[in-house]
Amino acid sequence: MQQTIKTTNQELVEMLQGLYNVQHLKGLKFALVVSKNIKVLKEQLFDLEEIAKPTPEFLELANQVKELEANKDTKGIKKLEKDNKELVEERKKQIAELQEIMKETRELSLFPIDEKLLPEDMNANQLTGIQTLIN
Repeated sequence: MQQTIKTTNQELVEMLQGLYNVQHLKGLKFALVVSKNIKVLKEQLFDLEEIAKPTPEFLELANQVKELEANKDTKGIKKLEKDNKELVEERKKQIAELQEIMKETRELSLFPIDEKLLPEDMNANQLTGIQTLIN
């Protein structure tokens, strides 16, 4: 049975990461609930993933910067950033918008994880990542 929760987009992303961190653990019923929640969260967060994607032009610039960093060419990096100032500013604006969206609240239905289903070999870090889903 699903349970409706109201939380921020940031917390949903963290919850998805927590589920990814435990998806390899044993237990059929546990794995089933984890996989159902991953599916729901991926569907709900798809729009955020699209918003966060850098443009192909920015990716090309980032690759050029990476090459210059490998060669420790700080002057080349500064020149590249100066020559592409508008592109860099657009990316900064995109990131700032995404940060605001991450603070927004959304309501969705997830599958609670019964405490009895938790694998014995879970550690505290793994538990913390899915704490919101445990009942």
